[in-house]
Amino acid sequence: MALFKYLISLEEKNRYSFYLAVFRIFVCFHLIKTILFQWAYLDILYGANSFVSPVPTFITELLGIPTHFLREHYQWFITAYLLIIVLYLFGIGKNLTALLLFLCYETLQRMCNLVLNGGDNLMKFIMLYMVFADSYQYFSIKAGQFRNQTLRRLSNLGSNLCVRAITLHFCMIYFWSAWHKIHADVWFNGVATYYTFSIGRFKGTPWNDFLARNGVFVTISTYFTLIVEVYFPVLVWFKKTRLTVVLCGIALHLGIYVFMMIYGFEIIFIMTYGFFFKDEEWQAFLNKVISRINRKARWKLPTFADINPEPQVYAS
Repeated sequence: MALFKYLISLEEKNRYSFYLAVFRIFVCFHLIKTILFQWAYLDILYGANSFVSPVPTFITELLGIPTHFLREHYQWFITAYLLIIVLYLFGIGKNLTALLLFLCYETLQRMCNLVLNGGDNLMKFIMLYMVFADSYQYFSIKAGQFRNQTLRRLSNLGSNLCVRAITLHFCMIYFWSAWHKIHADVWFNGVATYYTFSIGRFKGTPWNDFLARNGVFVTISTYFTLIVEVYFPVLVWFKKTRLTVVLCGIALHLGIYVFMMIYGFEIIFIMTYGFFFKDEEWQAFLNKVISRINRKARWKLPTFADINPEPQVYAS
């Protein structure tokens, strides 16, 4: 009965329309950035000369074409992929475009899975969840709602369940990461940071060697990581502790970004934190920031309400 009432409440309103749109924009720029960084090596990664053996992809299996077909014509595939990203960026095609983008992204991952990391894996699942969400109320060419009440409620339900799936998935990542760390001696004994900072691949700053020799820093940073991963899946659901644990998580990932040179992975995780806050919370925060800027700025910035035009109504 309680579950039924909860699902009914999710149908009333899309509680995360603003951040769904923000994350949609982030996804597009992140994917474009990745392709640009790989531009000089696309043939080695995805073409016929790839160092990865051909494996079946979702698209080749779905269409029944040979596995080497996409590698031989990877230029056309990358072109279509970039076009779909641009369409998704402007909200053109909406959920259908989101589905096509997910299929292309999943196919691209299968074509060269050796260059992937945990952030890419999380991004793939988030993109799958967002296929069922309305992330087009902001920053899209044409926002709209269904005229039919049933379709509108289903759209709201799908959007809210999408965000809940993302947040639960995110918490599970932290839980399993903490579970494995607790059972590893270097983490349990508080010395994991020493070994990590001593590896050449992770020396992001000239101070890494000095910090690795500092026992206080090594102990605090190691147990801080464990505490965040252990308690985040619990404390993030309570309003009084949510902001504190999110800020701790951001500090953790920014530290990894700076000191360990792990970039895309950390940015994806930091951006995912935004799904733990509803539209009302984002509205209050943004209006507060904008009001402070407007006090000193010559040109007044629009408030949250000003950038949220009344959406058009779709024909059912």
